[in-house]
This record gives sequence, C-alpha cells and structure tokens, in this order.
Amino acid sequence: MGSAPRMDWNKLLDATRTDWNSRQKDLRSPFQRDVDRIIFSDAFRRLSRKTQVHPLNENDHIHSRLTHSLEVATVGKSLGELVGGFLQENGELPEGITPVHIGEIVQAACLAHDIGNPPFGHSGEAAIKEWFKSRSNLAAFLSPELLTDFTKFDGNAMAVRTMLSTGFYKEGMNPTYAVVGALLKYPWPSTFDAGKDKFSIFRTEADAVRSVASALGLIDKGGRYARHPLAFLMEAADDICYRIIDMEDATELGILSGEFMYEQFARPLGLDATPERTERYRKRHFRQRNSIIRATLIGLATEDAVGIFKAHYDAVMDGSLDHSASLMDMSDGICRTIHDAYKGIEDRLFLSRRKAVLELGAQNALDLLLDRTMVDVDESKRPPRVSVNPKVRALLGAELFEDIPEDELHDYRLVMAIVDYISGMTDHYATDLCRKFLGLGY
Repeated sequence: MGSAPRMDWNKLLDATRTDWNSRQKDLRSPFQRDVDRIIFSDAFRRLSRKTQVHPLNENDHIHSRLTHSLEVATVGKSLGELVGGFLQENGELPEGITPVHIGEIVQAACLAHDIGNPPFGHSGEAAIKEWFKSRSNLAAFLSPELLTDFTKFDGNAMAVRTMLSTGFYKEGMNPTYAVVGALLKYPWPSTFDAGKDKFSIFRTEADAVRSVASALGLIDKGGRYARHPLAFLMEAADDICYRIIDMEDATELGILSGEFMYEQFARPLGLDATPERTERYRKRHFRQRNSIIRATLIGLATEDAVGIFKAHYDAVMDGSLDHSASLMDMSDGICRTIHDAYKGIEDRLFLSRRKAVLELGAQNALDLLLDRTMVDVDESKRPPRVSVNPKVRALLGAELFEDIPEDELHDYRLVMAIVDYISGMTDHYATDLCRKFLGLGY
C-alpha cells in the first residue's frame, strides 16, 4: 500500500498570478503586493460601511467589516509568521521564502476574507438566499446546479469572485495562487453537500480555481479540495477576532454587562490572582478593562492556534483533517474557553431587540432591491426569454452587461452581474436606494 498523498510547500507557496505577471522591479514581495492591492481596492474600502454584527450603528466604538478585517489580518500575519518559523525549523520552506512571506500570504487572505459580504452582514446573506428560494420562475432558465449558487449564496464565494473575476468592475485583483489558496475557506462548489450552506466557488470561477488548485497541488477529495494549510490560519484569525470582539462590542452596546469580559476571563487570565491586582484592574474604565482582556486573549489564542496546527500538522498536509474542522474548535485551551463563552451568549447577541428590528428591515430592503433589479423572464417563449429592464441597465451601467458572452451560461451571468451589484452595496447605499425606489426622496 502506498502512502497517502501529501501537499508540498514548494507548490503551496506559488507566487504565480492568476491573470498576468508584472515584470516591474519591486522591492515588495509578491505577497506584500497582494496585501497592498486589497487595501487600496474599492471593494475593501466599502467595508467601512458594511455591518460586522450590529447594522447601521452610530456608536463609533463598534466594529465595521473594515475594522474587523484589519484586526483579523494583524492576527493572521502573526499566525503565519509563527507557522513559518515552525516550517523553517523543519527545513520545509522553499529557497527564498521566509516566515515573513508566510505571514504576508495569510495577512492578504485575511484582508480579503469578508470582501464579498453583502450589506447587512449575515442577515444580508440569508435575505439573498431566501429571495432566490422563493422565486420559482428562475428555475425555468437556470439549471438546479446553477440556481444553487444563489439559493446557497455565500459571501466567501463572492470574496473569491471579487479577487479573481471580471465581476461588477470588470477586473479582479490578479492575486497570487498562494493567496487564492489561503482564501479558499470552503474549497468546493455550491453543489457539494457540506452539511451547511457554505462554499467558496461560484460556477463563474470554477475553471480558474481548478487551475489554481492544480498548480498548488491541493488534494482532490471528490467534489471538493483539501484545504490549503494556510486557510486554517486565515480561519483561526477570523474565529479568534470575531468571537472576542463581538463580546466586547456587546458590552459597549449594553447587550452584555460591562463586567461580562472580566467575569468570563479573569480567572483563566489570572486577573484575580491577588486582591491588589483585582482592585487595580477594577479602577479602570470598562473600555480599558476590556482592552486589557482582549489583548491578552488574542495573544494567548494565537499561541494556542499555532500549537493546534503543529499537533495536527500531518493531517493538515495529507488533507485528512475533517473539512468542517477549525483550529479553534479543536482546542482544549484558551481558544476553547473563548469558544464556550461565545456560545453561551449567542442568543443574546443575535436576538437583541434592536438587531432583530434592523435585520427584519434588511430582509425587506434586499427583497425590494432584488425585486426591482432582477432579470425579467418571459415564460411564454420556449426556451424562456431572459432580459434586463432598460432602467436597470441605466442604473447599473450598460457596460456591466456588454461583455457577457452568448454561451450556455449567458442567463446565469446576467443574474450574477446583478447579484454582484447588490452584494457590493454598503448598508447605507442599500438603505438609501430603497428609499428612492419607494419614492421617499432623491
């Protein structure tokens, strides 16, 4: 019996770009250039007005998708450099690659991980899915395999599309293969049954991802690929940040007590080790108290996640680690403590009255936007004739539809172009456009 196939870092860190390779001399590494391209992109800038958890919040201390992504990227860079040091000690880094380069790859993937999220956060994702599930006329011209890209709509797949594709702005970011691999959190299409509506590959990007996966040597697991090892680090950085920061934001909004962070983490962090230490801590403003806990938790959780990666390294490299596993969920240390604390308050966090009201409004907003902009279907024709309302063409820009090829995916691409437009909106733009569609001002 032969040994199981194993991924190779000489392939996994491929700096080839998905479209073209610039020959311009540059002191930056190719991966640092990816970081810079993402940060300076329109799609990244729009994250400043997209919901992280709490929609349309006027409290300046509450996180947006932009501040969240920057924090995730900082943690991801640390995770990457620590794992890079581990690989260097093992003699597994290719020539010319340093731990800093590994950090840059993970940092870039972290910056891009939410770049495809629609307005209103996960409630926006849910609204788009539900809208498509309720429109049976779309099945007249979209096959079940194509329709599932929309009935399971996922911001992760839109992030990959935004990086790779000729979507709404006609140009992707031409990332390196290694960064694409690290971004593929769910490396399968919507047709793969993963047990939940999560996937990273729309049909429009399937061929490009197939080429990238082949070059990187990602293991084909039948209907999906094994994750790129650095995708585990990108996910861990996100898990660490959103769980800690969501709890901190909830104390800021009064959803949780100002003492919540201390009550949950004082003992594991040793903040209550002596009466003097406790008293010194308690004299601080609650934001200062929370910042101490946050910084300490992130530092310890980063070390914990790297330890878990090392402990499961062989399973990561041969693709045998469960595709639904995350480093944080496998922890029995501080990451587990954070995970359990977060699980205990999810209902209060996601079902607060203000959030519930705004998310119901978000559902209505996206329903209205999709109702007004989606393709028209003439089912009296055989096959059904699909068209875009001229007013919608004027709104989105006629050039958006000019280069859509007349092939078997033409109608699917029309729908995807409109979804590009909707998902790219900020919360504020979506809200403003709804008011205009309802005749409430211009």
